Amino acid sequence: MRLSPLILLFTFAYLAFVLFAHLDDHQLEIYDEARRSVNAIEMAKGESHFLVPTYAGEADHWGTKPPILVWCQAFWVKVLGPGELPIRLPSVIATLVLCGLFTWWARKDWGSPLVGALASLVLVSNWHFMGNHGARSGDFDALLILFQMAQIICFYRWVDSGKTKWLWLAGLAVALAGWTKGVAGGFVLPGIGLWLLLFAEGRRRLLDPKLYGIIGLGIAVAVSYYFLRENVDPGYLQLVADNELGGRFNEATEGHQHPWYFYLSSLIKDPAGGIFFSLVLPAAVFSWYQPDLRKPAMLCLLAGLGALAIVSTSATKLYWYQSPALPPLAMLTGSFLYRLAKILAGNTPGQAGKWTGIALLAGLFAYPMSQIVERVLHPREYVETRYSKVPFRDFMRLEEQVQPPYTVATKNYNPNARFYVERARHAGHEVDIKQVGTINPPVVVSQRPPATFFVNERVVICHTETWKYLFDRFILKEEFRNGPCKLVKLTGERVRE
Repeated sequence: MRLSPLILLFTFAYLAFVLFAHLDDHQLEIYDEARRSVNAIEMAKGESHFLVPTYAGEADHWGTKPPILVWCQAFWVKVLGPGELPIRLPSVIATLVLCGLFTWWARKDWGSPLVGALASLVLVSNWHFMGNHGARSGDFDALLILFQMAQIICFYRWVDSGKTKWLWLAGLAVALAGWTKGVAGGFVLPGIGLWLLLFAEGRRRLLDPKLYGIIGLGIAVAVSYYFLRENVDPGYLQLVADNELGGRFNEATEGHQHPWYFYLSSLIKDPAGGIFFSLVLPAAVFSWYQPDLRKPAMLCLLAGLGALAIVSTSATKLYWYQSPALPPLAMLTGSFLYRLAKILAGNTPGQAGKWTGIALLAGLFAYPMSQIVERVLHPREYVETRYSKVPFRDFMRLEEQVQPPYTVATKNYNPNARFYVERARHAGHEVDIKQVGTINPPVVVSQRPPATFFVNERVVICHTETWKYLFDRFILKEEFRNGPCKLVKLTGERVRE
């Protein structure tokens, strides 16, 4: 049997393993992932307008992104019920489809489907991509980069073949990217524009009025969401202007201020130990001198670096903002690795040649892949949210000892706790959530003062602040304790002097 099918089979088996293994083992990350999960469960229950994700029964004015991700999550919540799995499945499926696109494009325009297989391995060997806001997370980014890579591929196919269907597909990808993460959906377009200027075929295409009509239509469809939502959620456009067009872009938020080379450093110093994105420059130089690679390689280089340049100008820098650059740069690097292995195999006499090439690739991938496998097999050890901050899920699962009815008490805003309360309610349990502090906009639309607790109410307490608040006001009778959490009964009001 030829080696190529075996390598492809191994690649996709490995991809399935690292994407699906222990996917629901760790609790939702407290902020973005958990908030999306609340959006999804409320939409799945029919409590929100399909254009307006809600949080705690109000329009979500803190997360202003368009709703494709929430739609996908709500669909899986309806199919599978609330949980970590349906919240993360859209990202996993998007990543698998993206790797399939790599392989298809590699077979069409890069000389071998193995280029796509190597690009896939480069992508999922990136430590950050396999963590929060990545392939295994209930966030926007995996869906976003799928549609962005589709833009790149379809533009290339249109220029190369002249078939208008590819331009229509590129326009569709622009629209879908916009309906996924707003302005970020267009981050690869400047690089694509530069690429069109670089080659004679591209410059000719720039004179084609269909380019402006179809891509303009795609952008118009993307922008249409904002006006449709403004119609049902007045004031939304101003929120977007403050959040997406200003806000984080103009001012560093929550201490996320880093130097301009933050993303370059992040790619080069991958915590998984891979050197793949360090090979972008030699890969680009090598590909420029390969006539059959020059055009697709320069497209990937310019699209990837263009996206990095845009996010690098933002005052707020978070590692997942680099995601749009990962697929095109992974494709460029995958092609380079394939050609290196092929050159090495061709210069090694006899049957040993192909095994020498495989040995080169195995040596480069072995360590980062082992690190990713370790992360996947023990996800709780690598979550960004400390367990002590969000212990609600594991405590609420102890159903023999923690039996409803009860109230989960939080300090203030805690979407993680809210999701697990909603999941318990979905299972038919009488569970409530209350906060001991004030929740202020913009995380909710209207200010929410401290909740009222009552004598004989049973309360789950997991943090010192909630314990102190209730201890000062009530006599507490402990019913069960596990880890940082306790189930207590408020047996009477404490006399306060």
